[in-house]
Amino acid sequence: MKTRLLLLLSVSVLLFACTEGEDRESPMWGIDFSDEASSGFAIGSVDKQNDGAKITYIAKAANVQHVKDDVYLLTYAFQSGDQLQLTITKKTTDYNYHFPGTTTENQIIVAMFNGETLDLIASDVSIQPRSEENKLYTVTNLHTTSSGDFNGTIGRVPLLE
Repeated sequence: MKTRLLLLLSVSVLLFACTEGEDRESPMWGIDFSDEASSGFAIGSVDKQNDGAKITYIAKAANVQHVKDDVYLLTYAFQSGDQLQLTITKKTTDYNYHFPGTTTENQIIVAMFNGETLDLIASDVSIQPRSEENKLYTVTNLHTTSSGDFNGTIGRVPLLE
């Protein structure tokens, strides 16, 4: 009787662990979903230039959050209190997102800086998995007609559900 109970308990734990892991996996991104608390471990910076003096924004927090279907929000919060947000669509396992893009590829839909929509021209962002950290590494290369360029790298970016 004790053996059966122990066996039943072991199988239950194993099934729960497998189900929990499957719910957290994101094969399109190459990493698992993380807890929101891990957003504060981002590291890196983004330079704003070609619109007056060069300004370097140091990352305070960052994350990629699922919005709905294939739409995600990449958010950088900077130590200065400023914020850069990119709404993107993830259509393929490719790491690159383009503006303008096509409906069959990963693309940048809109970019906002401190709540103001940026008037993007040919721009890209690369979001690469770092499986050893279970985080994403981002390379931003945004160009606008009136707000200058935003270029930089930020790592340790978690993927949130």
